[in-house]
Amino acid sequence: MTRRLTNEQLKAQQTMTLPQILMHHAGTLTDNCIAIREKSFGLWSRYTWGDYADFTRRTALGLYALGFRRGGHLGIITDNHAEWLFSELGAQSLGGISLNLFTSAVASELVGTLNRIKAACVIAQDQEQVDKLIEQREKLAHVQKVIYVDPTGMRLYEDDPWLISFSALLEMGERLDAEQPELFERELAQGRPDDVAIMIMTSGTTGVSKLAMLTHGNFIDMGHKWLETAPVGINSNWLSISPPSWIVDQMWGMGVALTGAMTMNFPETPETVTQDFRELGPEIIITSSRFWEDMASSIRVKMEDASRMNRLVYEATLKIGQAVEDRIQGNRPVPFLLSAAHGVASAVVYRPLLSRVGCSRLKSAYTGGHPISPD
Repeated sequence: MTRRLTNEQLKAQQTMTLPQILMHHAGTLTDNCIAIREKSFGLWSRYTWGDYADFTRRTALGLYALGFRRGGHLGIITDNHAEWLFSELGAQSLGGISLNLFTSAVASELVGTLNRIKAACVIAQDQEQVDKLIEQREKLAHVQKVIYVDPTGMRLYEDDPWLISFSALLEMGERLDAEQPELFERELAQGRPDDVAIMIMTSGTTGVSKLAMLTHGNFIDMGHKWLETAPVGINSNWLSISPPSWIVDQMWGMGVALTGAMTMNFPETPETVTQDFRELGPEIIITSSRFWEDMASSIRVKMEDASRMNRLVYEATLKIGQAVEDRIQGNRPVPFLLSAAHGVASAVVYRPLLSRVGCSRLKSAYTGGHPISPD
């Protein structure tokens, strides 16, 4: 049975900000509760809620040491990694506002948006993103510091005072924490639910993209609405697939994961998502129609190469499942013999197949974008 936060705990969140909820979880949830899981070099590393809070605290104080202050804007150009969460919540802990940008954006697009929000600092994923910013450095008058997450290929930039590594940022935060141990709590306590937490760029299909302002209260209320209906709770696994600049992973990574104490899981790379999905077996997921279509296509292709007997069993059980589903969708009773056949098919084919593709633990699956093909 899924363990969930109590109604009293959820009600108390309504007076908090997102980083305040994080710090509360760090003080109340045990080390058996995993906040973040991230895959690197084929291995999953884990962060408890205490680890999550510690990294966020050091990130916030590192930004403070760089001059980031309440009301400041932080640009984030990262992939789906834990540093995205640390950076976003770190800025929010200081009363700042973050904006996530697409890593696929060209240099001119990044400059235009960063200047538009007058970003004081930028978190960049790797050398590729840093090079885009260096190319347009003279046009980024407001950016005081660029913090890069992945140090690969950055040795030639070590003497550039405009750049600093994320690990160095954490060290700065740790030193400041030792010098002023009350600073973080003081800044954190000033936050209010109606403070703006992040900005989200609209699609821009009818012109220049607009910046939607979302408050901490917006995310908390949205998270609570999902928790009322979604079968998720403490340690339920969510796989972060959508870019952080889209609202989906903001809703779940910031809203539902924090309010419900879910576990955020980050795949190693976009290319390993399918494999990581199978290994993880999440309880709930929202992804594009293409994801499900590719999964179905992969199953069909493999069945074409299967033995004749396996193909016959697969096709027969597929017809049984379709017949049962048609009756359920039509609000018609399922005959006893069909129901019994479905039970056998479930044990022989459905469950092993779901386990093979990583869906055996799914309680809810959602899709976005265009409708899924009936085939």
